[in-house]
Amino acid sequence: MLGYIRIIRVIGAVLGIGLIHYGFISEQPDTGFYGLMALALTGVLSSHLLLRLMFLAIGGLALFSAIGYGDPAAGPYLLLAAPVFINLMLMFLFGVTLLPGHTPLITRFSRFDRLQTSSPAIDRHTRLVTAIWAAYFALVVATTVLLAAGGNFPGASWVVTVSSPIGSVALFLLEHLYRYFRKDIFGQASVFRTLRVIAHPDAWRGMMRDV
Repeated sequence: MLGYIRIIRVIGAVLGIGLIHYGFISEQPDTGFYGLMALALTGVLSSHLLLRLMFLAIGGLALFSAIGYGDPAAGPYLLLAAPVFINLMLMFLFGVTLLPGHTPLITRFSRFDRLQTSSPAIDRHTRLVTAIWAAYFALVVATTVLLAAGGNFPGASWVVTVSSPIGSVALFLLEHLYRYFRKDIFGQASVFRTLRVIAHPDAWRGMMRDV
Protein backbone atom coordinates (compact mmCIF):
# COMPACT_ATOMS: atom_id res chain seq x y z
CA MET A 1 0.00 0.00 0.00
CA LEU A 2 2.82 2.36 0.91
CA GLY A 3 4.45 1.70 -2.46
CA TYR A 4 1.29 2.73 -4.33
CA ILE A 5 1.07 5.95 -2.31
CA ARG A 6 4.64 6.82 -3.21
CA ILE A 7 3.92 6.21 -6.89
CA ILE A 8 0.83 8.43 -6.70
CA ARG A 9 2.87 11.15 -4.98
CA VAL A 10 5.51 11.10 -7.70
CA ILE A 11 2.96 11.12 -10.53
CA GLY A 12 0.94 13.88 -8.85
CA ALA A 13 4.02 16.02 -8.23
CA VAL A 14 5.34 15.68 -11.80
CA LEU A 15 1.89 16.26 -13.32
CA GLY A 16 1.17 19.22 -11.04
CA ILE A 17 4.50 20.97 -11.61
CA GLY A 18 4.23 20.39 -15.36
CA LEU A 19 0.71 21.82 -15.62
CA ILE A 20 1.61 24.84 -13.50
CA HIS A 21 4.52 25.71 -15.74
CA TYR A 22 2.48 25.08 -18.89
CA GLY A 23 -0.18 27.42 -17.53
CA PHE A 24 2.40 30.22 -17.35
CA ILE A 25 4.10 29.72 -20.71
CA SER A 26 0.79 29.19 -22.55
CA GLU A 27 -0.97 32.01 -20.68
CA GLN A 28 -3.77 29.61 -19.70
CA PRO A 29 -4.15 30.06 -15.93
CA ASP A 30 -6.91 27.44 -15.67
CA THR A 31 -4.40 24.78 -16.70
CA GLY A 32 -2.10 25.96 -13.94
CA PHE A 33 -4.91 25.83 -11.38
CA TYR A 34 -5.61 22.20 -12.26
CA GLY A 35 -1.90 21.49 -11.90
CA LEU A 36 -1.97 23.16 -8.49
CA MET A 37 -4.87 20.93 -7.48
CA ALA A 38 -2.89 17.85 -8.56
CA LEU A 39 0.08 19.06 -6.54
CA ALA A 40 -2.19 19.74 -3.56
CA LEU A 41 -3.56 16.19 -3.79
CA THR A 42 0.01 14.91 -3.54
CA GLY A 43 0.51 17.01 -0.42
CA VAL A 44 -2.73 15.78 1.14
CA LEU A 45 -1.32 12.24 0.95
CA SER A 46 1.46 13.33 3.33
CA SER A 47 1.63 11.61 6.71
CA HIS A 48 1.78 14.92 8.60
CA LEU A 49 -1.51 16.58 9.52
CA LEU A 50 -0.18 20.15 9.22
CA LEU A 51 1.08 19.53 5.69
CA ARG A 52 -2.22 17.92 4.75
CA LEU A 53 -4.17 20.95 5.96
CA MET A 54 -1.86 23.42 4.20
CA PHE A 55 -2.03 21.62 0.87
CA LEU A 56 -5.77 21.14 1.28
CA ALA A 57 -6.13 24.91 1.66
CA ILE A 58 -3.95 25.51 -1.42
CA GLY A 59 -6.01 23.01 -3.42
CA GLY A 60 -9.27 24.64 -2.29
CA LEU A 61 -8.06 28.08 -3.34
CA ALA A 62 -6.97 26.68 -6.70
CA LEU A 63 -10.40 25.12 -7.23
CA PHE A 64 -12.22 28.38 -6.46
CA SER A 65 -9.90 30.25 -8.82
CA ALA A 66 -10.41 27.67 -11.60
CA ILE A 67 -14.20 28.08 -11.46
CA GLY A 68 -13.94 31.86 -11.54
CA TYR A 69 -14.27 32.89 -7.89
CA GLY A 70 -10.67 33.92 -7.32
CA ASP A 71 -9.00 37.29 -7.74
CA PRO A 72 -7.32 37.27 -11.21
CA ALA A 73 -4.52 39.52 -9.93
CA ALA A 74 -3.67 36.98 -7.23
CA GLY A 75 -3.74 34.04 -9.66
CA PRO A 76 -0.02 34.02 -10.63
CA TYR A 77 1.05 34.26 -6.99
CA LEU A 78 -1.28 31.41 -6.07
CA LEU A 79 0.12 29.21 -8.85
CA LEU A 80 3.62 29.73 -7.51
CA ALA A 81 2.57 29.14 -3.90
CA ALA A 82 2.90 25.34 -3.79
CA PRO A 83 6.23 25.05 -5.71
CA VAL A 84 7.75 27.78 -3.54
CA PHE A 85 6.36 26.12 -0.41
CA ILE A 86 7.91 22.79 -1.42
CA ASN A 87 11.32 24.40 -1.84
CA LEU A 88 10.89 26.19 1.49
CA MET A 89 10.16 22.86 3.17
CA LEU A 90 13.26 21.32 1.61
CA MET A 91 15.36 24.31 2.72
CA PHE A 92 14.04 23.88 6.25
CA LEU A 93 14.52 20.11 6.15
CA PHE A 94 18.22 20.42 5.35
CA GLY A 95 18.86 23.61 7.29
CA VAL A 96 17.37 22.57 10.63
CA THR A 97 19.62 19.50 10.79
CA LEU A 98 22.65 21.80 10.76
CA LEU A 99 21.67 23.32 14.10
CA PRO A 100 23.62 22.38 17.25
CA GLY A 101 22.49 19.09 18.72
CA HIS A 102 21.26 17.75 15.36
CA THR A 103 22.83 15.34 12.89
CA PRO A 104 23.13 16.83 9.37
CA LEU A 105 20.67 15.14 7.04
CA ILE A 106 23.26 13.77 4.59
CA THR A 107 25.38 12.58 7.51
CA ARG A 108 22.35 10.67 8.84
CA PHE A 109 21.83 8.98 5.48
CA SER A 110 25.54 8.15 5.25
CA ARG A 111 25.53 6.53 8.69
CA PHE A 112 22.34 4.61 7.90
CA ASP A 113 23.99 3.10 4.82
CA ARG A 114 25.62 -0.06 6.20
CA LEU A 115 28.02 -0.25 3.24
CA GLN A 116 29.26 3.32 3.85
CA THR A 117 32.28 3.68 6.09
CA SER A 118 32.25 6.29 8.86
CA SER A 119 35.07 8.74 9.55
CA PRO A 120 35.59 12.40 10.55
CA ALA A 121 36.40 13.23 6.90
CA ILE A 122 33.10 11.76 5.72
CA ASP A 123 31.19 13.56 8.47
CA ARG A 124 32.77 16.89 7.41
CA HIS A 125 31.90 16.23 3.78
CA THR A 126 28.31 15.23 4.47
CA ARG A 127 27.79 18.27 6.70
CA LEU A 128 29.09 20.52 3.90
CA VAL A 129 26.83 18.82 1.36
CA THR A 130 23.83 19.30 3.69
CA ALA A 131 24.65 23.02 3.89
CA ILE A 132 24.99 23.24 0.10
CA TRP A 133 21.53 21.71 -0.34
CA ALA A 134 19.99 24.12 2.17
CA ALA A 135 21.64 27.08 0.41
CA TYR A 136 20.53 25.77 -2.99
CA PHE A 137 16.85 25.67 -2.05
CA ALA A 138 17.14 29.06 -0.34
CA LEU A 139 18.54 30.47 -3.61
CA VAL A 140 15.66 28.96 -5.59
CA VAL A 141 13.08 30.49 -3.25
CA ALA A 142 14.75 33.92 -3.18
CA THR A 143 15.12 34.04 -6.98
CA THR A 144 11.52 32.97 -7.53
CA VAL A 145 10.13 35.52 -5.07
CA LEU A 146 12.21 38.36 -6.54
CA LEU A 147 11.13 37.54 -10.10
CA ALA A 148 7.47 37.29 -9.07
CA ALA A 149 7.66 40.55 -7.13
CA GLY A 150 9.01 42.19 -10.29
CA GLY A 151 6.11 40.85 -12.34
CA ASN A 152 8.17 38.28 -14.26
CA PHE A 153 5.91 35.32 -13.51
CA PRO A 154 7.04 33.14 -16.47
CA GLY A 155 10.65 33.60 -15.35
CA ALA A 156 9.71 32.72 -11.78
CA SER A 157 7.96 29.60 -13.06
CA TRP A 158 11.01 28.55 -15.06
CA VAL A 159 13.12 28.81 -11.91
CA VAL A 160 10.87 27.01 -9.42
CA THR A 161 9.22 24.39 -11.65
CA VAL A 162 11.94 23.58 -14.20
CA SER A 163 15.38 24.77 -13.11
CA SER A 164 14.95 23.67 -9.49
CA PRO A 165 14.24 19.96 -10.22
CA ILE A 166 16.89 19.81 -12.96
CA GLY A 167 19.43 21.51 -10.72
CA SER A 168 18.60 19.13 -7.87
CA VAL A 169 19.28 16.10 -10.06
CA ALA A 170 22.52 17.66 -11.34
CA LEU A 171 23.71 18.49 -7.82
CA PHE A 172 22.89 14.97 -6.62
CA LEU A 173 24.79 13.35 -9.50
CA LEU A 174 27.78 15.69 -9.24
CA GLU A 175 28.20 14.91 -5.56
CA HIS A 176 28.17 11.20 -6.34
CA LEU A 177 30.66 11.76 -9.15
CA TYR A 178 32.98 13.37 -6.59
CA ARG A 179 32.53 10.35 -4.32
CA TYR A 180 33.35 8.07 -7.24
CA PHE A 181 36.72 9.75 -7.74
CA ARG A 182 37.43 9.72 -3.99
CA LYS A 183 37.06 6.01 -3.40
CA ASP A 184 39.93 6.25 -0.92
CA ILE A 185 37.52 8.06 1.43
CA PHE A 186 34.02 6.98 0.46
CA GLY A 187 34.56 3.49 -0.90
CA GLN A 188 32.20 2.32 -3.63
CA ALA A 189 29.71 5.14 -4.32
CA SER A 190 26.33 4.15 -5.71
CA VAL A 191 23.50 6.45 -6.78
CA PHE A 192 20.92 3.68 -6.56
CA ARG A 193 22.07 2.63 -3.09
CA THR A 194 21.72 6.23 -1.91
CA LEU A 195 18.21 6.41 -3.36
CA ARG A 196 17.28 3.20 -1.53
CA VAL A 197 18.59 4.68 1.73
CA ILE A 198 16.61 7.91 1.21
CA ALA A 199 13.45 5.92 0.49
CA HIS A 200 13.83 3.76 3.61
CA PRO A 201 11.43 4.91 6.39
CA ASP A 202 13.90 4.02 9.16
CA ALA A 203 16.39 6.55 7.78
CA TRP A 204 13.95 9.35 8.61
CA ARG A 205 12.31 8.41 11.90
CA GLY A 206 14.85 9.78 14.34
CA MET A 207 15.33 12.95 12.34
CA MET A 208 11.62 13.69 12.16
CA ARG A 209 11.43 13.50 15.96
CA ASP A 210 14.31 15.98 16.25
CA VAL A 211 12.69 18.43 13.81
